[in-house]
Amino acid sequence: MEGDSPVQQQATTIPRSHDPITLLGLPTEILRRMVFFVDKGDPLNASILCKPKTPQHRAPPHRLSLKAEQRHYCHDGLDYKDAPLKSLTLTCRFLRKLVLPFLFEHISISPNDFIRFLTFLRSKGLDSKVLGLHVYLTTQYNHVQPPWWSHMLNALPTVRKITVTGRPEVLNGLVGMHSWTNDAWAFDMPLQILQLRRSVRSTHHQIDYETNPDFLTSENWTSMTVNEGSSLLAYTTYEFFSRRTPSLMTALCYNCSVAAGTLFANLTHFDFIAIFPFSSHTEEVLHCIRRMKRLERLFLKLCPDPETTIFRDEVEAAGGHMDINDPWNEFEMSWELIAHTVLFLTMEGELQELEMADMQIEPLQHALKEKMTGSLRQWWSYSGNASGIWRRRKTRLIIEPETPSDTVPGFLND
Repeated sequence: MEGDSPVQQQATTIPRSHDPITLLGLPTEILRRMVFFVDKGDPLNASILCKPKTPQHRAPPHRLSLKAEQRHYCHDGLDYKDAPLKSLTLTCRFLRKLVLPFLFEHISISPNDFIRFLTFLRSKGLDSKVLGLHVYLTTQYNHVQPPWWSHMLNALPTVRKITVTGRPEVLNGLVGMHSWTNDAWAFDMPLQILQLRRSVRSTHHQIDYETNPDFLTSENWTSMTVNEGSSLLAYTTYEFFSRRTPSLMTALCYNCSVAAGTLFANLTHFDFIAIFPFSSHTEEVLHCIRRMKRLERLFLKLCPDPETTIFRDEVEAAGGHMDINDPWNEFEMSWELIAHTVLFLTMEGELQELEMADMQIEPLQHALKEKMTGSLRQWWSYSGNASGIWRRRKTRLIIEPETPSDTVPGFLND
């Protein structure tokens, strides 16, 4: 234009930018990637390390298709503000279709509702998207044939993880084990958790209902997690150390089960969570762990999280009739037993990593590190800080006797 500066004249020749791109105008792959980052994954991951609780906000079995999204994550009692994927399904039809496969990767379901729920999944094309199942059992279903879990695994072949929450005797019945319940009253353990996982690379083989299938060997399970809850109340009873913990691991320790032996021989990862178990029970668990010769990673957590009030709450519930030194003494004795088992698997197995989550408790860090490192340092090195992780050395560290010359320790090849 006449009178405009050269810069202004040049600016008028530059075409205006296109209208801003809306969210729905983005390519589907970008939107799917955005949903992936918004997805919080399996909500059970955040709670499986805590004391098991009864699922909340369980929807009635009727009108299942309308309640499907609400039933998802129901065991953690989450609502829409805590689950952004649920909110996205309410915005428009396009985003709902995009988000549903993520939303139903991990589902919580009762055996009684599975047929109707499966119909819903198939109607939405979601039966091939499910990766994890969480089943809350209020009773044993041994009278149901074929077993509920075999029907679920056959109908949802993409499932790589199944988690079962129930009373100790229910879990024992699930795996066909004899249950010791004479001392159950002393522990008051209403719920425990069993989780089995298979490798991403493994494929599902249809379970033959005619062969009397076993839950422990129903898939090529390579990882196992057991959360037993709290033993604190049992410390208030007379001669608590003579009590036997109502536990699946106790049953697996003393029952001669071919299925358990097959499972243990195949495991590469094992996680054990409990709150102040007796050292005698820790020994039972470690007896099972010694049978896991292919185990590569072992995770242990024997104390409640530092920020929880479980210890105080259960002491108060017991009327204060507890010597608070007893749980800590049992915990300390468990350290020694764990160290012996780790050394056993160092020589006899393939163990490469040990993680003890109790290193999060600051007052324990120094004592626990010194105790474990003192026992394991020839074969294992600590990762430092409060990681709680020990890794197996490639070569054995030779600890030479102290001499006036302060000789530096050397290494000896295997």
